[in-house]
Amino acid sequence: MKSESERLASPAMRHFFGTRLTPVKFQDWLEGISHKLASRRRGYLCANHNLHSLYMLHTDPGFRIFYERSDECYIDGMAIRALLAVAGVTSGSEQRFSLMDKFEQLLAHAEQQNWTIYYLGSQERVVEEAQAKLSRLYPDLNISLHHGYFENDALIVDRINAMRPDLLLVGMGMPAQEFWLLAHLEELDVAVATEVGATLDYFTGAQARPPLWISRVGLAWLYRLVHDPVRLWRRYLLEPWALFFPTMKLWLRR
Repeated sequence: MKSESERLASPAMRHFFGTRLTPVKFQDWLEGISHKLASRRRGYLCANHNLHSLYMLHTDPGFRIFYERSDECYIDGMAIRALLAVAGVTSGSEQRFSLMDKFEQLLAHAEQQNWTIYYLGSQERVVEEAQAKLSRLYPDLNISLHHGYFENDALIVDRINAMRPDLLLVGMGMPAQEFWLLAHLEELDVAVATEVGATLDYFTGAQARPPLWISRVGLAWLYRLVHDPVRLWRRYLLEPWALFFPTMKLWLRR
């Protein structure tokens, strides 16, 4: 009988998720970054999966390339845990996290460990509000921010490389953030890079962040849908159906 590690590494699972999925606790994820920094490795790409990213993976061949290039992929959405269960892999509830909920903990840890962070994304107004909040709450944190609405990619790459950040967070929304990382990762002088969606918007209150208890029970999607139905109704009410047949195929292969 195959172990869960062997199931995660199987060709069927790697095709379904586009990469090898890595159920991990948030604290273990932070420790993993520390190990990568200690090894002085550069250009490590950390992806994550929720239901929307999985939908994009199965409907956009270009998007799949991002996950094939990734060095690891942690679980973000609760629905991914359910899909793993379909494939016979049982991951604990603590083996998933969203930076939407953990962003403050990440910042506090980075400040304590003296990490350098570059955040790329969100609107200019949101970045300005975030900068003021960060200066107040994390005065010793070495972080630079730039909004995600720019035309000169080379200039942004130069600014990031001038900092040589330990952690690059790209929050432009899907699929823009993934395509931008895929296009520029080889020329970026960063230790670890990952995509973070609208994390900065939630941090500043520009978007309504679900209460932590709602996220823990897997209903963050419903909270977000109620607060932003025009933008999110298709994502949460239609997109999951596109995954029905791929999921059934995965179950049959099990």
